[in-house]
Amino acid sequence: MTTVLKRPGDAALLEDMRRALLAEFGSQAIYRHLMQRVDHAELRSLLERLHADEAAQIARLRAVMQALGEAPVSKSRRRRILAWGLAALSPLTGRRLVLRICAEAETTASRWYAQFHEYLAAVGEFELARACGEMSAFKLRRAHALQPWLDLPRGAGL
Repeated sequence: MTTVLKRPGDAALLEDMRRALLAEFGSQAIYRHLMQRVDHAELRSLLERLHADEAAQIARLRAVMQALGEAPVSKSRRRRILAWGLAALSPLTGRRLVLRICAEAETTASRWYAQFHEYLAAVGEFELARACGEMSAFKLRRAHALQPWLDLPRGAGL
């Protein structure tokens, strides 16, 4: 069922969703590139899971956008290149910094989805609001999954 939004806040919502989708592409790409550069087996496993799970998040966001009448993009070359660059620099900057950036990005995206949820619920789009609420919780769980790695002492071999 397609709901074409025409309320005053709809254009801003879709613009924010387009930004969120680009962020999701970047998230998926950074985990793919970073997992190839990590020696710690448990961290690599976490990054592999985060990368794999991101495909479902992207599909879900794209479905919400389509239900709102948007034709979302399916990939972002720029985000893949930026993620590669960030991962490639991680031996110089430290993997902890890159993981912190990832955790902060997950937390930020969680807030975005919570805002999407609030707006959609306020305008009566309850099914789409629920989906955004679930996406918000998904992103928060991911941030929490990364946190133990940020809490390790320096020199712990990330």
